[in-house]
Amino acid sequence: MVRLSKIIEGLEMVNDEIFLSNIGEYENLNEDEMDELFEKSVILPTQYEINEYQIMVDFIDTINNFEIRNNLHRLIQEKGAFRRFKDYCFEVNIIQDWYNYREEKYKEIAINWCKENDLKYKE
Repeated sequence: MVRLSKIIEGLEMVNDEIFLSNIGEYENLNEDEMDELFEKSVILPTQYEINEYQIMVDFIDTINNFEIRNNLHRLIQEKGAFRRFKDYCFEVNIIQDWYNYREEKYKEIAINWCKENDLKYKE
């Protein structure tokens, strides 16, 4: 049984360079041992599968205030979108709403991942 909080923690750290494992130290494994480790592993979704940009867009669409919603849509159109998005959320005092929304989405992703991989989980 896996803990959702650990899965979510892993999802938040996912990038192209990190491999998380609970099988112990893997730095000193030879190539065959490393292959075996990967065969036994269930790989977390990639950053592209998580798509935090889309999570951000979906959050914006939940905002009732037309002006804030439009400003956020405008702010996320170019490079630096995440920084401008967060800065504006702080400015208009909705940053906690964003964090709560994001946390819920990551939880949904973690639950779906567990189900897809036939893993039992607990909260």
